[in-house]
Amino acid sequence: MKVIKTILKTSVLLGGMCAGNSVAATSINDSLSVVGPAAGSQAAKWGEHWLYVSEQQGLVLADEQLKSVVPGQFEYLAIWQDIALTYDTQVDQVQGIKLDMHNMQRLPLLPKRQIQIDWLCLQPRQADNNLYAWIGNEEGQAEQWLLVTEQQWRPQLVRSLSVAMGALACATDSRTEQLYVVENQHGVWQYPAAPNNAAEGQLVLHRDDNEFSSINQFAGQVLLSDQQGHLFDLKGDTVLTKQVGVDEVESFAVDGNQLIYLVDSDKRYYQVPWDYQPEQQAPSELIIEIPTQVESAIADRAGDTMDDPAIWVHPTQPSQSRILGTNKRWGLLSFDMQGQQVQKLPAGRVNNVDIRQRVKLGGQYRDIAVASNRDRNSLSIFEINQHGHLTQLVEQATSLTDIYGLCLYQPDETSLYAFANDKSGVISQLSLSWDKHHLRADEVRRFSVPTQPEGCVADDQNKQLFVGEENTGIWLFDLSKQSVKGEMILSAGGPLVADIEGLDLYQRPEGGAYLVVSSQGNDSYVLYDAQPPYDYIGRFRIGVNGMQGHDGSAETDGLAVTAKAVGNGLWSDGMLVVQDGRNRLPDEHQNFKWVPWQLIKQQLNLP
Repeated sequence: MKVIKTILKTSVLLGGMCAGNSVAATSINDSLSVVGPAAGSQAAKWGEHWLYVSEQQGLVLADEQLKSVVPGQFEYLAIWQDIALTYDTQVDQVQGIKLDMHNMQRLPLLPKRQIQIDWLCLQPRQADNNLYAWIGNEEGQAEQWLLVTEQQWRPQLVRSLSVAMGALACATDSRTEQLYVVENQHGVWQYPAAPNNAAEGQLVLHRDDNEFSSINQFAGQVLLSDQQGHLFDLKGDTVLTKQVGVDEVESFAVDGNQLIYLVDSDKRYYQVPWDYQPEQQAPSELIIEIPTQVESAIADRAGDTMDDPAIWVHPTQPSQSRILGTNKRWGLLSFDMQGQQVQKLPAGRVNNVDIRQRVKLGGQYRDIAVASNRDRNSLSIFEINQHGHLTQLVEQATSLTDIYGLCLYQPDETSLYAFANDKSGVISQLSLSWDKHHLRADEVRRFSVPTQPEGCVADDQNKQLFVGEENTGIWLFDLSKQSVKGEMILSAGGPLVADIEGLDLYQRPEGGAYLVVSSQGNDSYVLYDAQPPYDYIGRFRIGVNGMQGHDGSAETDGLAVTAKAVGNGLWSDGMLVVQDGRNRLPDEHQNFKWVPWQLIKQQLNLP
């Protein structure tokens, strides 16, 4: 502490530094200088200028002079482009500031939080061009906020996250989309930071009796500081070894030419020359994100509830179409095109659902929905009238012992089949024929895949069946042959990340089809040509729509797609609807998200 005592004696001369005082600092030794205002907390570089926060003078700019540009009582500071984020201790709220040399502007405060604010950091995302923030405390409570969307300040709570107890500070790596939190006992924790990522963490740098006190990032590299000002990377390797003459370091900032430390004992800033240019990191692949356009009403209970959707297209008024969705705890739901629930049918634990329209059964055209029912290993069957209203028909038994996925097959105008699969890998083909006032199901053949399947879709025109074996890949079965043998056409790996979940076909108006797959392992949706050699077309994610307050989707089980119009404008080329396993903005029960096909077509440059 001898060096600190010397610093403190010198800093008394600078204790009254405020707007109008010179930036020229007093040297303690050849490398260390006192800079910035008193009662400091954190510094950050903005363009060519250093900014400091002070509990006495607010936001302070180092230009030719030190100037208090936004008066206040501020702690913590993070900057991205022209946005600064700090914490106003006077009102106990997080404060955003629009940075402008000629007009620094306080932005609307974030709502007062139930958690204490002990640290914060910013998270810019290239995938959706939004700016997010993380705030948290030493009790292990953290929140992610959407701050800026479409260049507008629109703060919205995305989610809450439990982090390690004793959390001291945070930084984000925008390239890999990770949140790093320094914790005072064990080291550094890493959490997936994309808005729809899982809420899970891991200790990535362990130190018994951890001495790391602060974390920051510069030029894409996350750096750590101990209390003596030594700097480390995330591997724990030292990147700054010289004794700089500080102790009790609370925070630090780097700009490639110099370091600025905030020392806890006197709350003053100290500057050290440091020429540092980290190695450029290879960019991670950027998966395109398409914003959610509509989201459904949420499930009636928490947990894994929603599973699989299907689309019913209104025969004369496309905007009056319906989205069906399974609630696998108790029944089937129906939503209008605005996402409002219009019908619920307590059929039991239905898992997957599919629809065929205008099937000639019992001498008249009918629209039929069928769902796999896990309560009784049966088929729940529904007739849909011309207004989209569902009526449940008599349930039909199957020979399966653990029914799971399901899809329908209509090879001609008067024929309808269901393919129901079992967790064992067995696939049962059942003929559905009209019998007085209901559909009767009769098994006509069986075949199988080696391990658990679920998602499936039949190509009615080409008499083929695509089946997803969850951990392995996608099988194709030729239904035109009496003896059905499967061929593995797409293996998991590359863009297709297991689990392989929902499958459907987008029948292109110009001919051919896209096979659309839920790649659950990385929360994406993959398109393949549905004809040999099944070429990869592209992939995307469904992301945040900050202007409408919708989150994206993740951990998707089932999906459905149609090329028929379900409305005007954007909806005239059809749509994709998916189950969202992690509903956020804010944290809510599960629901379904839908996107117009036109946006997918534009983003993937489809012909």
